[in-house]
Amino acid sequence: MSTPSVSAGDPDDTPYVPVSELIARQALATPDRPAITCHHNTLTYRKLDELAGGLAGKLAAAGVRRGDLVPVLMVNSLELPVACLALMKLGAAFVPLDPLWPVQRVLAALDVLTCPIVLHGPTAPPDGHHGRPFEVDVRRIPLARRPPLAMGPDEPAYGIFTSGTTGTPKCAVNTHGGLANRFRFMTRYFRATGDEVVLQNSKHTFDSSLWQLLWPLTGGGHVILPAHREFLDLHRTVDLIAEHRVTASDFVSSIFNALVTLVQGEPELLPRLSSLRWLIVGSEPVNLRAVRTLTTLLPDLKVTNGYGPTETAIGMAFHPMSDADGDLVPLGRPIDNCHAAIVDDDLRPVPIGDLGEIMIGGACVGAGYVHAAGATARAFVPNPLRPEIPGDRVYLTGDLGRMDAHGRLFYGGRKDFQVKIGGMRIELDEIKAVAESCPGVRQAEVLVADEDGEKSLALFVACGIQPTEDKLRAHLSRSLPRTSMPARYFFLVSIPVNDNAKADRDELAVLLDKRLALDADRLRDDESATDLDARVLQSMRSALRRPDLSATDHFMDAGGDSLKALTVVNTIRAEFGVQEVCAQDLFDHPTAERLALVVRTYQADDTIVRSEEDLMTADARSEPDMPITTATREPPRTVLLTGATGFVGARIAYDILAGTDLRLVCLARAGDDDRATRRVVDVLAGRGWWDPAFADRLTGFAADLALPRLALADPVWDRLAEDCDLIMHSAALVNFLYDYRAHRRANVLGTTEVLRLAMSGRPAPLHYVSTLAALQSATDRATPLAEDVDVVTVDAPPGGYNRSKWVIERRLALARQRGALVTVLRLGEVMPADNGIPNTSALSHLLLTAFHRMGVVPDVDIWSDYTPVDYAARRLVAAALDPTTWGATLNIRHSDRVDFTRLLPGLTTVSCTDFLAALADTQDREPGLLAAFLPKPGELTETELRAVFSEVLTDNVTRYDGTQAEAAQRGWELGHESLDPSITAYRRYLAGRTVLA
Repeated sequence: MSTPSVSAGDPDDTPYVPVSELIARQALATPDRPAITCHHNTLTYRKLDELAGGLAGKLAAAGVRRGDLVPVLMVNSLELPVACLALMKLGAAFVPLDPLWPVQRVLAALDVLTCPIVLHGPTAPPDGHHGRPFEVDVRRIPLARRPPLAMGPDEPAYGIFTSGTTGTPKCAVNTHGGLANRFRFMTRYFRATGDEVVLQNSKHTFDSSLWQLLWPLTGGGHVILPAHREFLDLHRTVDLIAEHRVTASDFVSSIFNALVTLVQGEPELLPRLSSLRWLIVGSEPVNLRAVRTLTTLLPDLKVTNGYGPTETAIGMAFHPMSDADGDLVPLGRPIDNCHAAIVDDDLRPVPIGDLGEIMIGGACVGAGYVHAAGATARAFVPNPLRPEIPGDRVYLTGDLGRMDAHGRLFYGGRKDFQVKIGGMRIELDEIKAVAESCPGVRQAEVLVADEDGEKSLALFVACGIQPTEDKLRAHLSRSLPRTSMPARYFFLVSIPVNDNAKADRDELAVLLDKRLALDADRLRDDESATDLDARVLQSMRSALRRPDLSATDHFMDAGGDSLKALTVVNTIRAEFGVQEVCAQDLFDHPTAERLALVVRTYQADDTIVRSEEDLMTADARSEPDMPITTATREPPRTVLLTGATGFVGARIAYDILAGTDLRLVCLARAGDDDRATRRVVDVLAGRGWWDPAFADRLTGFAADLALPRLALADPVWDRLAEDCDLIMHSAALVNFLYDYRAHRRANVLGTTEVLRLAMSGRPAPLHYVSTLAALQSATDRATPLAEDVDVVTVDAPPGGYNRSKWVIERRLALARQRGALVTVLRLGEVMPADNGIPNTSALSHLLLTAFHRMGVVPDVDIWSDYTPVDYAARRLVAAALDPTTWGATLNIRHSDRVDFTRLLPGLTTVSCTDFLAALADTQDREPGLLAAFLPKPGELTETELRAVFSEVLTDNVTRYDGTQAEAAQRGWELGHESLDPSITAYRRYLAGRTVLA
């Protein structure tokens, strides 16, 4: 008699403890250990626990109760784990949602959940949802200790949305018992010591992210959260692993394969991965060759194949991969207290080696779907194999598989029409349902195309009045995530049917195969192209397998993703020898037409072969090569603003929108105009400055300072030149570690292009936001430097950023002499507004952060102005509204001098030598960045160090005259303003950031 396909994990009788209780215990045991780091901000275990306790109190008061399923509409941030832990303390289950999903998908998910509260970050829930928005901001949460409720193993812990076959997403709920069992197993399997540093490498809306986010916290580990835009950016992933000495993470198989390809192509990256000790790889069939390649290069690395549907507590089968594996890698054996069987349609175990459906039982089985009794009943069925498999219910995965004599599972495809592409589970019937809701579509079917192992979706629709592909794509994108968007569209009079009157998928597959063969032929024909524009387009077509892609089609909307972008970039690098081009260039310039312009710009860059001094001197003497016409002094109605996503520019945008009735046009780096607008809105919302009433007066355009004509298409350039009455140029590249050449393209050539735009069509006045540091070399004069000093008489300052500002001020001075109406507005030391949010790249912020983190200051005075960004922005906007000041140069800085070493209370004063030694010993990143600007310990005497420290910041109040600006401010009725609110808010911000022991 044959052996039935049934397998069991090891029994584990360890007493059940909820995950929330384990984390709370860890906070008591190791309160000062780092728990979570995100955006270089770190929470210790104590701070994490107290923030979660404080938020739990506020949520309880707002009506959240035990057993509630609470939507958490956030991107990666410190607020995300705090919110999840706060809900667990209350016995409520958290359900992660993504504010970047299409609006209709977010609303559909919120409709499934009936909780009266929606937790969110800076981006509020869309209009039309039933829940009450509840914003979470770690800076505003009161600290409180709150022990978690004792939760039973069968109570809900979290929910994750999967695709829905009816077009409505399903929320799969998992229990505290299943989550605790998974984490106990991982602690044993990986022999965890508490020294683990785990990178969350899965998006927070995927269940695999939960072990990366929460499991390390149960044993004293450190969690690293990437920014939400950094997922799938492999270079950034490598940087994070190296920066934080990450020991463990999780990769979708296709992303893991791309990582291996990246390391093979750039072997210098390999040492940056040396801290890795183990990875979990899964969600798709594993490429064993890639695994062997990386483990050969990194002998200390262990790779585990993981398997488990969302409905089974993250995953329930592990397989440690080794050279002993054959060509087909097992999914693995069940983990502790979990069970699996391969069954037929009658739920009877099939013999070992036979194909059947994978059925799962034991501690990992979830609670079912929210408000979807039918779907729950079909998937979570009475257990037919008791007592061999314990528990009342088992879960039918819909996955086909087989089992070997060792109890290991092997994947055999999907039983239904649910597939995985790019590691993401996609319900074909959801796409079908959404497509059939499009006007004109009578019927739809979806097939999966497989081209050399790369899967994509093909949509077949039967239409009456045929919608265009663009209209159908737009309709789908309003409800489907990008990963569910079809790559190919077929418009038919009717869907063919078989003898059973069902859609004949075999006949549709023939049509698909013909299209694939035709596309392959057309792509081969494209390979004969030789000129740059054609080759860039061909590289995109090849990566997307879309021979019909035009030079103006959007790469991402045509089915692109980060992996395909990497393919395009690697092709361009190899063919054109332009190593500077990167995936971000493609995301910012997502059409072949625009990307070719980027490549051409890189090719023409001669800054590599010219010395910095020669290049800077030539640039400073070069007149703008354009016709110059004097603008009229008419009050503006439409203002074009650059830099609206920056520290100063965002506040300028807010003051224009909130304080005037002007229309605002913003240029921003983005993939398209809609995304440019969204970037500006998101930045304003993130700082608490966005009002939906602004939307009608704000328009964004995708642009790039570093490219000719700002990468604007000719019609857009002409439209802006005609419509915009005044240009305020606030954008700039700022990196104090970069030289002049690195700043030149954006700050000098880019500003020249902005001037060219101002001179196009009817001339517009240009307000240029500069810096007092551009004239830093002239501040040793006996009297303060006049605002209208002839910049030609001023020598170049130190520092690449300052030099780029000095060069472009000289070039603008030459344009002024020819009649251009250019206003130069130089800013001093710009500091936070009364919201306390700083410019994290500013030297002043690095300085104060170092003082705060280390608790010491050097024994020296460091004087400068302290100009709150809202103070500066009010004056910049007032200058734009006052034609009588146009053409002037104004030094805008607060008139009060501040000693930065006396700005924060309670700090200990030490010698400059001791401060420098302490700075060299710190492991904290931001103080470590400050060290790059200072001498190395032992290089200088104490007296010499005091001189250096006193000049870290410039005493702008005594060195730069502000007479003209002060006179203008009196005319604008803007007088002296107290610094107390800004300084108090900034102190509060710093106090809310963790000081690590």
